[in-house]
Amino acid sequence: MNIKFTAVFNRKKKLNNKGQAPIEIQIYQDRKRKFVSTGISITTAQWDKRGRLINSKHDDYDLLNLQIKGIINRLEKQQTEHILQDKPLSIGGLNLDREKIKSLSFIDFVKKEIESDQVLRAKTKVSHNNTLNKLIEFRKDKDILFSEIDYSFVDDFLNYLRKEGLSQNTVHKQHKNFKKYLDLAIKKGFYTQANPCKQIKLRWEEKKREVLVLDEINAIAALDLSNYDRKIAEVRDLFLFSCYTGLRISDATHLKREYFTKTKKGYELEFVTQKVNKRAQIPLHSLFKSKKKGKSKPELILEKYLNQKKEFIFPILPEPFINRHLKVLASLAEIKINVTFHTARHSFGTYMANKVPLPVLMVLMQHSDIKTTMTYVNTSQELVKQGLMKVAWD
Repeated sequence: MNIKFTAVFNRKKKLNNKGQAPIEIQIYQDRKRKFVSTGISITTAQWDKRGRLINSKHDDYDLLNLQIKGIINRLEKQQTEHILQDKPLSIGGLNLDREKIKSLSFIDFVKKEIESDQVLRAKTKVSHNNTLNKLIEFRKDKDILFSEIDYSFVDDFLNYLRKEGLSQNTVHKQHKNFKKYLDLAIKKGFYTQANPCKQIKLRWEEKKREVLVLDEINAIAALDLSNYDRKIAEVRDLFLFSCYTGLRISDATHLKREYFTKTKKGYELEFVTQKVNKRAQIPLHSLFKSKKKGKSKPELILEKYLNQKKEFIFPILPEPFINRHLKVLASLAEIKINVTFHTARHSFGTYMANKVPLPVLMVLMQHSDIKTTMTYVNTSQELVKQGLMKVAWD
């Protein structure tokens, strides 16, 4: 006779001093019963008697239900394996190793957190799902329980990524994502050990920042695109606006009319950044002055789009699409470096490092650490040296 596994609440009809009672897994076969603790206690109001699960009155009902389901799944798996081998299994023959059967699936935990997180940007969600997929590949589609995760597990995972040929910075990112979800599991009480990811320090390799000098930015702005699709002109405007303001792609593509205020001096931009959630205040009228109508270059671009009745100022275009069109623009302007949208922000920071005091540049770029701002000063000095090397002094 098959064994049946059922979640039961408050079997002993007794509440503790917090008004809670435990949830157990009842193991039933041939009128014999055994109970396994899930380690979960809830109030009577948080239990769905008909569905035999925790209801939404508990803050972590979805994850706790996953934990209960995971215990039942692991017990049912033992029974299935015996059936496939044509071996009878009794209650006494079940392996009831508490650590193994009570441990929540780390894979299920991460999946649920990614799905339910309303703050994660789409690009970040892709990165986190990529880490999840790498973990699944690492274990060859086998489940990963919290009880299995220790220093050796993390170290083996990182070595697997290296063998896959991933770059040092990509391995660093996967490690950072792994650490984030273990930290979250610790805060929510699903992982009770110290985070083993913190015992492993990975080095981030600084990449060379590709930047455009002002002549190259002007060359892109001067291109005649009348014979090309309008999308390439929109990409150019978006890119140039970032060159003149230092905005990240996530912010530049999500600008709204209400973020702009017209003063006596001209337009000012104020909004909260998408990536670092910091308030940015940028006086557009003071950046890259133009001889046309006494307005700045970012203001001239802005006014081309400001009257369009759309949610966002600039068209929402995928980053790969933008970067493909930027390569075309760079080629037309006879620019040799690899131009991506990040190049705009780097170019702004490098150019402005020679124009404004360091604290001002730090505010303009929404940096939290002065060391980050200093990288643009160093890059600017390096460009000066390169320029001096090319001077024909004789």
